[in-house]
Amino acid sequence: MYNSCKKSQTQDNCALIQQVKITGARSTPYYIGDTISLASNILPFALFNWHQTNALNDISNTGTVFIYPATKDDDGWYYLIASNPDCASHIDSVHITVINKPVTAPCNPANNAVSFSGIPSISFGSASWGLDPSWGIRDLSGQGSYGYPDFNIYFNPYWNAREPEDGAYDISNMITFDNQSVYSVFIASTYESVYFQANPGKVYVSHVNGKLQVTFCSLTLSGDLGGSAYTTGASGKLTAP
Repeated sequence: MYNSCKKSQTQDNCALIQQVKITGARSTPYYIGDTISLASNILPFALFNWHQTNALNDISNTGTVFIYPATKDDDGWYYLIASNPDCASHIDSVHITVINKPVTAPCNPANNAVSFSGIPSISFGSASWGLDPSWGIRDLSGQGSYGYPDFNIYFNPYWNAREPEDGAYDISNMITFDNQSVYSVFIASTYESVYFQANPGKVYVSHVNGKLQVTFCSLTLSGDLGGSAYTTGASGKLTAP
């Protein structure tokens, strides 16, 4: 008499765990605000733990991950750990890229020039782009001739060692960028000792021939000398050298 052997259910589940893969990830970048939906290709009798490089704790303990709306914090590596007390664990990973969505500015002012409504306008042969020594953050700036305003666009410290992505950026109300999105800038201009600061609005970041370019349309800047506030409108475009 011959006895046949049949694999146990545990062996079947252990074999399945080793085949677990992450599905649903796009090969192209996600934009801010998109939906990220990931899943396991199979659902064996297993425990699932999802980790992400920017998260302190597990982001899911099921076979799926659903994120909406995507933010810059969702950029990074995702790890799916499938385990079972009777089996060896298995890990699969995928990298998700989340970037700002490119946007065309609604105006097209002259390059390396700023038109003000309440103070003298300026134009310059070349803008400056580099780390501001006073604040330790990157600054795209233009300087008018003596007696004319300057114009400074300070970027969130996140971009100190990275090239800023294209798209719309909000204007921060403080140069320290406390609790501000990485897609934010602080704008300031000084004229006759008045320190003007841009009110909430947007600027539009792009790259032309590989050069960083920032366009802004009808911003309002305000400042004072300890008394009544002064205001001015500003439209312009600055391109890094």
